[in-house]
This record gives sequence, structure tokens and C-alpha cells, in this order.
Amino acid sequence: MTEAVQNVSHPRIEVENLNLWYGEKQALKDISMHIPKNSVTALIGPSGCGKSTFIRCLNRMNDLIKNCRIEGKVSIEGKNIYGSDVDVVDLRKKVGMVFQKPNPFPMSIYDNIAYGPRIHGVNKKDLDGVVEGALHSAALWNEISDRLKSPALSLSGGQQQRLCIARTLAVKPEIILFDEPCSSLDPISTSKIEDLIMNLKKDYTIVIVTHNMQQAARVADYTGFFLTGELIEFGQTRQIFQNPREQGTEDYITGRFG
Repeated sequence: MTEAVQNVSHPRIEVENLNLWYGEKQALKDISMHIPKNSVTALIGPSGCGKSTFIRCLNRMNDLIKNCRIEGKVSIEGKNIYGSDVDVVDLRKKVGMVFQKPNPFPMSIYDNIAYGPRIHGVNKKDLDGVVEGALHSAALWNEISDRLKSPALSLSGGQQQRLCIARTLAVKPEIILFDEPCSSLDPISTSKIEDLIMNLKKDYTIVIVTHNMQQAARVADYTGFFLTGELIEFGQTRQIFQNPREQGTEDYITGRFG
């Protein structure tokens, strides 16, 4: 583990010797990584290298996949999330996730944001404030505050993705996972999402999977390079891009493969 990560005295997420199989196929091999609080950590690597599988381990989304087997340890604030006493619903409230393609519910903008808080018991009289606060945090309020009752699907692609981020923020997570959140967006929408991610790290710990190395360089404090299910290198983003320690990392960053 790199010196930069070892010096983090209280990491938000600690992954130790994580292995994962889909049936007989091993998709993750002995992954260890410490992710600091209030930071953006980017995961890069070619398609099929295990990046998305890895972040789905951080909120146990892989539990939903048949014949998936996991060994190792993932701790958040020192508590193993794979322990028998862990409430997975509470875990996924604490560790929110934004997916590759915007997936707003087929309901109004307002009801999309209010959906999670309602499930978690927020009083009806408090919902307006929760919705407004989440939309402000997702840098969307000024654009859509006059049409909260309009269908969420009437928004542009970039707005829909920020709506999904607002929906995640509304249940007050501590960690947000982004799985290629800009892959289907135009450059202007991508820039808005990147600005939002960098702003959100003041209050959240963020892990982002991206195929866009320039994006990783722009938004991330730390970067991990995955290849064939292994974490080849992990460290501060500047070091990874300017002075990689591993030849495989350098080959990928310079376009020799991938």
C-alpha cells in the first residue's frame, strides 16, 4: 500500500484481501485499499477489469447476483459491512450509488427526491425542505424549482443524472459511489457533474469508476488502477499519472494498451 494511503490515520473505508467469484470465475483478486474521508477516489482500467464489481462490494450490491461469493473484509468506520449483524438496507442508505445511465423513476421531479425520505420515515411536513436541500446540493434547484410537479423524464440527460444524485443525497448518505456517471452525457453536462463531485467531497466520501482518464485527473484526490481483477497500483492521483510505480500503470495511462 502506498505511503500516501498509509498516512491516513482514520480512513473512511478499509478493504482488506477482498476476493470475489461469479460461480467459478474469479473477478476480484486480493484487493486491499484504504479510502480517506472527504476525498474523491477514482478507479480506472480497461473494460471488464473489476472496477464496477469492486464498488458494488462497498454497499453489497453484489449480494443480488446469483452464485456470487465474496471473501475478505470491507470496513466502514471500523465496522465490517459483511458481518452477520449488518442491516443491508441501512448500509445502502449510508452508502449511496449513482449509476452509469440516469434512472429517474416515472414520477414527478418532487416525488423522485421525496421517495427515499418517505421510505425512511421523514415527516410529510419536512419533505419540502429535504427536497429543496437535495436539489440545491445537486446544483439543480435554480434550473427546475418552478416545475417540481413535472415528470422527471422530461428533464435533459444531464439534468436527469443530477436528479439521481439529488435523490441519493436526500437520504443523507455518508459515502457516494459513482459508476461511470458521465459516460452517456455531453461535455457541458459532464463538466457540471464533475464540478458537483468536487464540491460534494466537502461533506461526503466519493468513489468514482471512470473510463475517462482525464476525468480522473481532474476530479480525484486518489486513483486506483485495476487490471484483470487486480489492483495494480493505488496512490495520490498526481503520482499515479505523473510518476507511476508500476509498468502496467504507465502502459495503460500512455495508451500502450487498454
